[in-house]
Amino acid sequence: MRHRSESTPRYIIRQEPRGTWMVMDSMTSLPAATDGKDISGLSKVDAEDIAQELNRSIAGGRDPLL
Repeated sequence: MRHRSESTPRYIIRQEPRGTWMVMDSMTSLPAATDGKDISGLSKVDAEDIAQELNRSIAGGRDPLL
């Protein structure tokens, strides 16, 4: 597992092989998931928006994926 630097946001986006985008948890190097489903198969804009909102929640002291 990669180690996350303090400057790396918790949630980042990665392009998937089929050209869609996913939100990845940089602490685990696994796709972020909610309700048992990976947050993947998204447009780039949607993945960016979701990652930004998840990171805002973390910064606000909330666990966004409970």
